[in-house]
Amino acid sequence: MTNAVHAIDTTYIRRIQQQQIELTLLRAERDAALQERDLARARSEATSTLLEALLGGLRPYGFSRTRFLSAIRRAARTVPDHGPAALQHGILFEGSNRILAGPRRPVQAAAHR
Repeated sequence: MTNAVHAIDTTYIRRIQQQQIELTLLRAERDAALQERDLARARSEATSTLLEALLGGLRPYGFSRTRFLSAIRRAARTVPDHGPAALQHGILFEGSNRILAGPRRPVQAAAHR
């Protein structure tokens, strides 16, 4: 009788352990998905900020670098330094450098104009 009870207890303990393992894996997948969502949201917000700053820098007769940089700096001050949102700092930095560098034309095409 005790062997039968022991066998049943062992079976249930193994099932519970297996369920705990599966639950841990599901939680890890959920956490990874949430982190990816937060990173995607941060990239989207940074891109939106870059576009708004770019549009704010456009003037009827050109592009105001000062207005653009001012908008980027204001936005960068509001971005947190920790967590997934901190990714925006790098995106704002690289994006603003690309915008301020201007269009890149091949050397040959520029020479023929």
